[in-house]
Amino acid sequence: MPLVYRCSNCGFVLHYLEHVGQDFIGVPSITEVLSKYGYTCPKCKSRLSRPSQENILITSVGVAKKKNLLPMRIGDDYYVMTKVSLIPGYVQKSISEVSH
Repeated sequence: MPLVYRCSNCGFVLHYLEHVGQDFIGVPSITEVLSKYGYTCPKCKSRLSRPSQENILITSVGVAKKKNLLPMRIGDDYYVMTKVSLIPGYVQKSISEVSH
């Protein structure tokens, strides 16, 4: 099952683990990921914080593919392309709004 840590403001993927054994580090904690970026999104400069339980989505790969929740490579970076997630009331900007 993939694991995606992303900016809730612009959708930039901070860490993407596609499958177990992908690297030697294993699954990083949210604190490790946020610390790596100094708690600031490198793309939109928004302040990164720990997600609330309402902002964590656990689903199957099939549902994630159907809802476009898996990251997509754009240049050297990954973005989650979904405009609206499965979480009620949670809206993400489209990729056209975050392109430079």
